[in-house]
Amino acid sequence: MKKIDLTEKRFGRLTVIEQAGSDKWGFALWMCKCDCGVIIIVNGGSLRSGCTKSCGCLQREIAKKRLTTHGLSSSRIYKIWASMIQRCIDINYEDYHYYGGRGITVCKRWKFFENFLADMGECPNDFTLERVDNEKGYFLKNCKWATHTEQNRNQRVQKRNKTGITGVFWSSDRNKFRSYIGVGGRLIHLGSFKELNNAILARQDAEMKYWRKNNYD
Repeated sequence: MKKIDLTEKRFGRLTVIEQAGSDKWGFALWMCKCDCGVIIIVNGGSLRSGCTKSCGCLQREIAKKRLTTHGLSSSRIYKIWASMIQRCIDINYEDYHYYGGRGITVCKRWKFFENFLADMGECPNDFTLERVDNEKGYFLKNCKWATHTEQNRNQRVQKRNKTGITGVFWSSDRNKFRSYIGVGGRLIHLGSFKELNNAILARQDAEMKYWRKNNYD
């Protein structure tokens, strides 16, 4: 197929800056600047088809206008929706590489807040939005409202963690397994262990102690 040069072309609010490599299927990716100043990487097909016209600001503005009469633009669930959109499309978002940067997307239907609200309903107090399969994107069958305990138990194992167990790491300098748990924004060290099973048990005991103590479930 002949390559189509999109440099300096305009699609909606996006102006193409330069090619930014290819996706895993070999289709060209393009670095674009939105009128609002945000830089994003977009598949060329999405640009040409009109599926992507902005960094996400256009959808947020449309949704906000529709919500003005309902007073939901300052609600908690609106903020949850806006954060979901941002972490998947805003390359400047601090955790973008965990979401949009690794291919996590928001389904077309949920790019409009009213559809997200209709599908998910109001978020219960102290619950957060969770993907059932962390390797897939945001769509109805893959999302649910979850407690903090469920979120913590289902979080992705960090790349530097070679044990495959959340919160349990191998320390080469100590030649032992070390266990940790996050509570209230603090990282608590649970101890160092020669046996992996003991490190896992320490983590499990801590989940019962700290998360239940703080009513996270």
